[in-house]
Amino acid sequence: MMTRFYKKPILFLLLAALFVWGITQWAGAPAARQSESKETGPDALKQARINELKGQLRLSERRTDDRASPLPSLLTLYDENQFQPLSDQITGLSDSQKSAAIHLLHGNALVFLGKQEEAVAAYQQAYRQSALPQEQAAAMANFGLLYSMRGAWKEGAAWTERALALDRQSGNRRAEAADLSILGTLYYQKGDSAKGSEAHTEALKLAESIPDRPLMARELASIGNLYYLDHSYDTALDYQQRALKLYREQRNPLGEAISLTSLSFIYKDQKDFKRALAYQSDALAIVQAGNDLSAQANAFINLALIYQDQGESEKAIAAAEKALKIREGMEDAVGMANIEGTIGTIHQGFGNLAEAIRHLEKSKELFQKGGASQQIHIVDQRIQTLRDQMKN
Repeated sequence: MMTRFYKKPILFLLLAALFVWGITQWAGAPAARQSESKETGPDALKQARINELKGQLRLSERRTDDRASPLPSLLTLYDENQFQPLSDQITGLSDSQKSAAIHLLHGNALVFLGKQEEAVAAYQQAYRQSALPQEQAAAMANFGLLYSMRGAWKEGAAWTERALALDRQSGNRRAEAADLSILGTLYYQKGDSAKGSEAHTEALKLAESIPDRPLMARELASIGNLYYLDHSYDTALDYQQRALKLYREQRNPLGEAISLTSLSFIYKDQKDFKRALAYQSDALAIVQAGNDLSAQANAFINLALIYQDQGESEKAIAAAEKALKIREGMEDAVGMANIEGTIGTIHQGFGNLAEAIRHLEKSKELFQKGGASQQIHIVDQRIQTLRDQMKN
């Protein structure tokens, strides 16, 4: 995905990270504080991801006291993250027992099980079966989220806008805020940053009025990232520090790590490398405790970029090589290709053109292995440009 090999920081991923899963006050000392989350192990990080996605996947708000209804016991399985038993039980129900609420629940369970096509079918059934605007809007919003997970921003926005219209008609402010939150990211991904910022700002106002603290944290982080991309660093710092404070209060290590990383980007661009390294190191510690290999690799790349801007070539390459080793252990050819490209960029920045070409050639081989044809063309162009420079 990253044709510039991480040289542009991973802010686009940060904008989407909390969206897909699902991104404090530091006016004193330049070093970041130690992580305040008391639960940062693998289980806590996994639960944070589940909670984040659950917060975005919609369910029916209809509940029943009917002891003959399977819905209460099914919701208990969902609350306990027992997604496969939940799916199995719903599949075993008769058609007459499957209400729109149960179809929505089934769709969500299927998303967690990685069965998106089956989830789409469940949401379609929920939409067709329900006469309640809230359930119809929930199905639409979930459609939008699934399209967004696939990178189909236009389709995702279209479905989410339909959900928003219904939620506004029914006066469902919590759902309206959630819709706006998703739309903010979708509009940005479509290239309309002004409309994205407007949606996120409106979502934050609604979240504050409800109040919905998890959504408040997510919106503060998203708006902070948008200000960062606009080079409004002081405002970006304010939003990210507020988001970090909320994430820590909620014991959300996923959100904490993302906000710490965002803060490190801001300080890096402000040339405050001591703070940038401290925040990124804190983020790395969280994802290491959570045994999140992909996030660890990203954190080492971020450290490499900070060291590069600081003029520390050996430290930059050492950090990038740690990321490379992690991706190699994951057998992630495309991830390795991106990192080899980053190492090439670092060498290029310090005038080591021969080494830059060597790593770019490795990057090309790995992209070929991963079947990333578009990236291969870009790497070829970079290699040729460097060879031309060496001739002059």
